[in-house]
Amino acid sequence: DMVPMPAEAASLNEIHTPGIKTIPKLSEFLNIPPEQTMKIILYMADENLTFAVTRGDLDINEVKLKNTLKTTDLRIAEQKELENFDIFPGFASPIGHENFTIVVDDSISHGSNYVGGANKIDHHLENINYPRDFKADFEADISVAKEGYACPQCEGKLITRRGIELGHIFKLGTRYSDSMGAIYTDKDGNSRSMVMGCYGIGIGRILAGSIEEHSDDKGIIFPRTIAPYEVLIVGLNTNDDETKSTASELYEKLTKSGLEVLYDDRDETAGVKFNDADLIGIPIRIVVSNRNLKNNVFEIKRRCDESGSLVPRDVIEASVNEMLSSLEV
Repeated sequence: DMVPMPAEAASLNEIHTPGIKTIPKLSEFLNIPPEQTMKIILYMADENLTFAVTRGDLDINEVKLKNTLKTTDLRIAEQKELENFDIFPGFASPIGHENFTIVVDDSISHGSNYVGGANKIDHHLENINYPRDFKADFEADISVAKEGYACPQCEGKLITRRGIELGHIFKLGTRYSDSMGAIYTDKDGNSRSMVMGCYGIGIGRILAGSIEEHSDDKGIIFPRTIAPYEVLIVGLNTNDDETKSTASELYEKLTKSGLEVLYDDRDETAGVKFNDADLIGIPIRIVVSNRNLKNNVFEIKRRCDESGSLVPRDVIEASVNEMLSSLEV
């Protein structure tokens, strides 16, 4: 949202603001909206003091700021560093500090008569106007984009969603090839530095991203494509020879058919085994138990379903393949 430009810029005026160092406190003290204030964050950019200036209701996006400055190292300036320049956090102002780097966010150009620091403890200035009262080395978009902000090209509003970086591509340019002397000869016979890039994909990040996206309160719901196994056989009543041998035979049969199968033959209760099955998230679960064998059936269930179904023992392989093909991935 833009702050409307007043008809004319008013004169600078110093006001007493005892102990008022933050935008919320300043806004409350003067009974003005945060967007009428000016926020100044002090950085060391490659050890050069830099004033980052934006509207009081916005925050600095340090990636944007770093890209604007084309700096390698960017960090918040420390108190002891500022004392050497008689700069006071909470009351700092770009006015009168043209010898330092000043970066102004685009938002400042859309308003006027801001309230900002006076470079004097317990004092602020009102009616600060840019570029009348101070000059900038850079004017760029350096603020964080937030949910609900208006689109500059349409009537839409910004929507934000959380994400995980699975891979990246960087254009490195000639920075490293210059230092290493990595050159090539162009068609005209001139030596030029190679333009470099790098890319990567995180196997662990893919796994973490999938788990975050495909899970419930019971555990993981693995997509078939990255599941460690496609089928989990849960053998109950493992002290019973028939049940145990049937589960083992089923494991061998499905494995030989080309499926990736895990067999839980532990001497644990059904509850423990079912909870663990949900936790590790293998796409298909088959339960082999005394009761099911008496009825000549197996219980089969997709991890993403609430309940399973009973299928005859002689069609279990076809049922597994049908269920696997019904999975989206």
